Amino acid sequence: MKKIIYYLTFLFTFTLFSAQDSLQSKKIITKDTKFGLALSGGGAKGFAHIGILKVIDSLGIKVDYITGTSMGGILGGLYAMGYSGDSLKEVVYNTKWKRVLSNKIPYNKVNISEKDEYNKYIIEFPMTNGLPSLPGSYIEGQYMSEVLNTLTFPAKHINDFSKLPIPVELTSSDIINGGLIMQKKGSLALAIRATLAIPAAFAPVYIDGNLLVDGGLDRNFPVKEVKDMGADYIMGGYTGFRLFTKKEIENPMKMIYQTHAFRSVQDFNEQKKMSDILVDFVTPLNKYTTKDFKNYKEIIKIGEDEAKKHLPEFIALANEQRRLGIVYEHKMIQEVKKPTIQFTYSEDNGTPLTNPSEIQSIRDLMRLKEGEYYDAKSANEAIDRIFGMRQYEKVYYTYTDAGEGLIMNIFIKRVKNSALKLALHYDTEQSVGIIVNYTYRSIEHKFRALATVDISERFKGRIQFQKFLDNDFRWWISAEASTSHLKSNDFILRLTNDYNELDNARISDYIYRNSNINTAINYTLAPNAMASMGIEYNTERINRSIDRIGQIISGTNDRKVYQHNNFDMFFKFNQNSLNEKYYPTSGNNLQILSTYYFGHQYNLYDLQKVQPALYDYLNPSDPAYFRPKNMISLVINENFVFPVNKRLSVKANAFLGTFFSSRNTGEDQEQIPYLFFNQKYNLGGSEYNFSGLNPEFNGFRQKEFPVNSFAKLGLDVQYKLYKHLYLTPSFHYGRVSDELSSFKNGADILGYGLNLGYESILGPININVSKNDAINFWRVYFSIGFKF
Repeated sequence: MKKIIYYLTFLFTFTLFSAQDSLQSKKIITKDTKFGLALSGGGAKGFAHIGILKVIDSLGIKVDYITGTSMGGILGGLYAMGYSGDSLKEVVYNTKWKRVLSNKIPYNKVNISEKDEYNKYIIEFPMTNGLPSLPGSYIEGQYMSEVLNTLTFPAKHINDFSKLPIPVELTSSDIINGGLIMQKKGSLALAIRATLAIPAAFAPVYIDGNLLVDGGLDRNFPVKEVKDMGADYIMGGYTGFRLFTKKEIENPMKMIYQTHAFRSVQDFNEQKKMSDILVDFVTPLNKYTTKDFKNYKEIIKIGEDEAKKHLPEFIALANEQRRLGIVYEHKMIQEVKKPTIQFTYSEDNGTPLTNPSEIQSIRDLMRLKEGEYYDAKSANEAIDRIFGMRQYEKVYYTYTDAGEGLIMNIFIKRVKNSALKLALHYDTEQSVGIIVNYTYRSIEHKFRALATVDISERFKGRIQFQKFLDNDFRWWISAEASTSHLKSNDFILRLTNDYNELDNARISDYIYRNSNINTAINYTLAPNAMASMGIEYNTERINRSIDRIGQIISGTNDRKVYQHNNFDMFFKFNQNSLNEKYYPTSGNNLQILSTYYFGHQYNLYDLQKVQPALYDYLNPSDPAYFRPKNMISLVINENFVFPVNKRLSVKANAFLGTFFSSRNTGEDQEQIPYLFFNQKYNLGGSEYNFSGLNPEFNGFRQKEFPVNSFAKLGLDVQYKLYKHLYLTPSFHYGRVSDELSSFKNGADILGYGLNLGYESILGPININVSKNDAINFWRVYFSIGFKF
């Protein structure tokens, strides 16, 4: 009987205090107990740790020490600053992970002198000893560094991580000498950047002379390390590796992965023995990979659900802390607004820069002064101005606390002097081609030279040189030579010469060949605006593309039709703040160009005998024409993109192309001005024209409708259907004229169309259908890839 009473008493006591007894059976907690949190790496799967942090916050559990690896290092480092689980969830939701995980920066942060070559190629190979080589890593992480510096900016003055609200240490691995290195001091942003530097995917990071990568190589779940910091009771989250099955490792990539996973899984089995509360996310996250950043919402939700399954353990811990009077209020660290009293300049590996000219150029581009306080936005914009010149693969900064102020340390990693770049393209009007580019840069002499060819049936080529004349990259000279051999879409040429009148048979197509050489002096008004003044020599030709049957029908094998050479002087202004080169959602691009033409020479060969109708169209001496004197053109092309919401944006376009000229009093007022081909405005095409001279217009092929003057209003409504897929209806109104002004004897044109666009790794993909009331039938256009 006594045994029964004793047993019932014990059972009642166990039931009443089950949570507390369960907790204390594992470890005795006292007022002096220190509590640690260890968060594993796992790439995108590491978002699940937010679930643990939210539970800790909701219960008011005190954390004394934190260790983290990779994504666990990001979340752990930010949590140590004072970010809450909810605020970290918001950070993940609002971060543009596609951009973070790329080498690209927003288009509006690229200097105006570099915009023409930015984001035009699929792949770039740095040249080493004259031969193409593979990049050292896929992602340098320029934008990632900016994001991390922004998030950690309130703690920039803290160089000892034990001084953070919660002391934290982040794992990293020495990729040269081997071994685990715990990041305890220095720049928190840089330490976080090092712990997530997955080899070959992210560029390694130099810290204190060591080349560091993801700490997961040595310790993916740093429980021992948080214990070494002083933790007695350890909470942990593990999202790391699992071993594949025999069937799964038939995949060679998974076989390679498995060889690394063995060590990590074995180490985890040892580390988890030291954990008091362990949330193991491996099985629930089984279908996700380290690269699934796009699935952050689902991963966070799984993390929240799994953490809740361990609520009894967390509640028991919280209750025990309160019983012992252990209280912690988790608050964000307050920024100390100290002035920047000194700047240092070093290479990525820590070697101080010694070239005074390079240092002065960096200073001039940053536009920051000693003795001033700068917030995160100002500091990041200064770095963007340097990186936007594209002379460096990476530019980042750290701060060192100097007591009365801060030292801002600037680090740079130079691009290779030369690079080989490749791109592919196809469209239904000019066929397929491979674009090959060779670019050479000299940072010391501040110049860039490049050569680009489009290896295709429609050959194009360009050689370009530009050199800056001052340290702050304001004044620069440029020279360029280019040539293009394209199938002419000229509507009037086709009407005039497509068919033999007697036999009603097709004679030929036309090839339009244009070559020019120009040189200019340029001034950068702002990173997104420039003005240029220069001189250009242009030569243009039209040749027939005649097959044997065409030669017999036409009675000639002469391919020459038209040639014209001239000089011109030009003034150009360009302001471009579009946030994306393709499918922009905000910003504007304003182009103003004024040109004075002179030195015209032309040859119409034997058109008067062979093709009289074409001769009448191309002959400046025809009685229907007069030749304008002292003619100056003016082009104004404004594209403004306004974001309505995250999915919808509206693009408004206004274009004016007109001429100013004197006219002899004896000339017939019924005559119309004669303009050569390179003076006309060639309407047509559905894709954005970066030159600004040949405005796109619905229902026409590219450069199909040449006119003397033109005014246009356009409205495009761009809707993001899904991720990188855009649907864009467009409406164009234009006024064309054979006169020098479209407002004199002009005719109206109305066009409308629909474009389906996709931003792919090969470049933009567009399917467009459009129509206008001048050519009253639907046109379909397809293109893929980056343009020349």
